Amino acid sequence: MRQDEQRLKVIKLLLIWQLLGALMAGLLGLFWGYSAALGSFAGGVIVWLPNCYFAYRAFRYKGARAARLIVRSFYAGVTGKIILTASLFAAVFVSLRPLNAAAVFIGFIGVQTLNWIVPLLAARQKVRPEE
Repeated sequence: MRQDEQRLKVIKLLLIWQLLGALMAGLLGLFWGYSAALGSFAGGVIVWLPNCYFAYRAFRYKGARAARLIVRSFYAGVTGKIILTASLFAAVFVSLRPLNAAAVFIGFIGVQTLNWIVPLLAARQKVRPEE
């Protein structure tokens, strides 16, 4: 049970950092103007929102008895995440005017890298001996 709690803690931490990353991308984009700020924030949200959906769908069930439900919910979560990501990209490219496409992709990639960084830092912190 401890491992499940640790995993959920890392997932919550990741989602919090992704939201903060989207906000930071928007703030950093202000150096290049309003459209860059809005675009980079939108790119970060395109990562964060589908990951929230995936986390909700994929981690609803626990235990060996729910193995079939867990697998089904992971597939539904991944499918929904892909559809939501594509839909958000389409919505951003259709509705944002003026659009800074480079800022959208930079915000997206910047927040997406947190998917690797946050779990590595959390694992490193867990391994570190208590002082």
